[in-house]
Amino acid sequence: MAHPPTPAPHSAPAPSPGQPARPEVIAGFLFVKIPVGRRNVPDPLHHREDTIDQMLRSQDLGLVVGWGDSLGERRPDGLRPPAYIRIDINAYDLHAARSALRALLPTLGAPVGTEIHYTLAGHHLQDIARETGWQLEQIV
Repeated sequence: MAHPPTPAPHSAPAPSPGQPARPEVIAGFLFVKIPVGRRNVPDPLHHREDTIDQMLRSQDLGLVVGWGDSLGERRPDGLRPPAYIRIDINAYDLHAARSALRALLPTLGAPVGTEIHYTLAGHHLQDIARETGWQLEQIV
Protein backbone atom coordinates (compact mmCIF):
# COMPACT_ATOMS: atom_id res chain seq x y z
CA MET A 1 0.00 0.00 0.00
CA ALA A 2 1.50 3.35 -1.06
CA HIS A 3 1.68 6.23 1.37
CA PRO A 4 1.24 9.87 0.34
CA PRO A 5 4.50 11.86 0.28
CA THR A 6 5.44 13.59 3.49
CA PRO A 7 5.30 17.38 3.14
CA ALA A 8 8.65 19.15 3.32
CA PRO A 9 9.37 20.69 6.72
CA HIS A 10 9.14 24.45 6.98
CA SER A 11 12.12 26.28 8.41
CA ALA A 12 10.23 29.45 9.29
CA PRO A 13 7.04 29.97 11.24
CA ALA A 14 3.85 30.71 9.39
CA PRO A 15 3.29 34.43 8.78
CA SER A 16 1.31 36.32 11.39
CA PRO A 17 -2.24 37.41 10.52
CA GLY A 18 -1.98 40.31 8.10
CA GLN A 19 1.56 39.32 7.11
CA PRO A 20 2.20 38.19 3.53
CA ALA A 21 3.32 34.61 2.94
CA ARG A 22 6.84 34.57 1.52
CA PRO A 23 8.83 31.69 0.12
CA GLU A 24 12.25 31.30 1.70
CA VAL A 25 14.13 33.31 -0.94
CA ILE A 26 16.90 35.13 0.88
CA ALA A 27 18.71 37.66 -1.31
CA GLY A 28 21.19 38.56 1.39
CA PHE A 29 22.08 38.80 5.04
CA LEU A 30 22.66 42.09 6.76
CA PHE A 31 23.09 43.25 10.31
CA VAL A 32 22.51 46.54 12.05
CA LYS A 33 24.89 47.81 14.74
CA ILE A 34 23.38 50.42 17.05
CA PRO A 35 25.89 52.02 19.43
CA VAL A 36 24.98 51.84 23.11
CA GLY A 37 25.57 55.04 25.05
CA ARG A 38 24.49 56.67 28.26
CA ARG A 39 22.17 59.01 26.34
CA ASN A 40 20.42 56.26 24.35
CA VAL A 41 16.87 55.35 25.22
CA PRO A 42 16.90 51.91 26.92
CA ASP A 43 14.89 49.17 25.20
CA PRO A 44 14.80 46.27 27.69
CA LEU A 45 11.78 44.63 26.02
CA HIS A 46 13.34 44.81 22.54
CA HIS A 47 10.55 46.87 21.00
CA ARG A 48 13.09 48.26 18.50
CA GLU A 49 13.85 44.80 17.08
CA ASP A 50 10.15 43.94 16.95
CA THR A 51 9.35 47.19 15.13
CA ILE A 52 12.12 46.50 12.58
CA ASP A 53 10.83 42.95 12.07
CA GLN A 54 7.25 44.16 11.60
CA MET A 55 8.32 46.79 9.08
CA LEU A 56 10.42 44.31 7.07
CA ARG A 57 7.65 41.70 7.02
CA SER A 58 4.87 44.17 6.21
CA GLN A 59 6.82 45.42 3.18
CA ASP A 60 7.86 41.87 2.22
CA LEU A 61 11.54 42.84 2.53
CA GLY A 62 12.78 40.24 5.01
CA LEU A 63 12.76 39.40 8.71
CA VAL A 64 14.79 39.76 11.89
CA VAL A 65 16.47 36.45 12.73
CA GLY A 66 18.28 37.46 15.92
CA TRP A 67 19.71 40.20 18.08
CA GLY A 68 21.90 40.78 21.09
CA ASP A 69 24.41 42.99 22.85
CA SER A 70 28.05 42.99 21.81
CA LEU A 71 30.58 43.71 24.53
CA GLY A 72 32.94 46.66 24.44
CA GLU A 73 36.47 47.03 25.70
CA ARG A 74 37.36 45.88 29.20
CA ARG A 75 37.27 48.75 31.71
CA PRO A 76 39.82 49.19 34.53
CA ASP A 77 37.29 47.59 36.92
CA GLY A 78 37.29 44.44 34.73
CA LEU A 79 33.74 44.84 33.40
CA ARG A 80 32.93 44.84 29.69
CA PRO A 81 29.75 46.86 29.17
CA PRO A 82 27.79 46.51 25.92
CA ALA A 83 29.20 48.63 23.09
CA TYR A 84 26.36 48.15 20.64
CA ILE A 85 23.23 46.18 19.88
CA ARG A 86 23.40 43.94 16.81
CA ILE A 87 20.28 42.99 14.86
CA ASP A 88 20.60 40.16 12.30
CA ILE A 89 18.33 40.26 9.25
CA ASN A 90 17.60 37.95 6.32
CA ALA A 91 16.59 40.20 3.43
CA TYR A 92 14.45 39.21 0.44
CA ASP A 93 15.47 42.46 -1.31
CA LEU A 94 18.79 43.74 0.04
CA HIS A 95 18.65 47.22 -1.54
CA ALA A 96 15.04 47.90 -0.54
CA ALA A 97 15.64 46.55 2.99
CA ARG A 98 18.64 48.86 3.42
CA SER A 99 16.63 51.84 2.21
CA ALA A 100 13.73 51.06 4.54
CA LEU A 101 16.10 50.59 7.49
CA ARG A 102 17.81 53.93 6.80
CA ALA A 103 14.38 55.59 6.98
CA LEU A 104 13.19 53.70 10.08
CA LEU A 105 16.25 53.58 12.34
CA PRO A 106 16.37 57.32 13.19
CA THR A 107 12.69 57.19 14.23
CA LEU A 108 13.62 54.44 16.70
CA GLY A 109 16.31 56.54 18.37
CA ALA A 110 19.28 54.95 16.59
CA PRO A 111 22.11 57.47 17.04
CA VAL A 112 24.81 58.77 14.74
CA GLY A 113 27.30 55.94 14.30
CA THR A 114 24.62 53.33 13.62
CA GLU A 115 25.80 50.96 10.89
CA ILE A 116 24.09 48.61 8.41
CA HIS A 117 26.53 45.86 7.30
CA TYR A 118 26.06 43.71 4.18
CA THR A 119 27.88 42.14 1.22
CA LEU A 120 27.52 43.22 -2.42
CA ALA A 121 29.39 41.48 -5.23
CA GLY A 122 31.69 39.85 -2.67
CA HIS A 123 32.59 43.16 -0.97
CA HIS A 124 31.87 43.75 2.72
CA LEU A 125 30.19 47.14 2.94
CA GLN A 126 28.33 49.30 5.42
CA ASP A 127 25.96 52.26 5.43
CA ILE A 128 26.84 54.59 8.32
CA ALA A 129 24.60 57.19 9.97
CA ARG A 130 26.48 60.51 10.21
CA GLU A 131 25.45 63.96 11.42
CA THR A 132 24.96 64.93 7.75
CA GLY A 133 22.97 61.81 6.80
CA TRP A 134 23.76 58.27 5.70
CA GLN A 135 27.05 57.46 3.98
CA LEU A 136 26.34 54.52 1.68
CA GLU A 137 28.41 51.54 0.56
CA GLN A 138 31.46 52.28 2.70
CA ILE A 139 34.15 49.60 2.57
CA VAL A 140 34.57 47.76 5.88
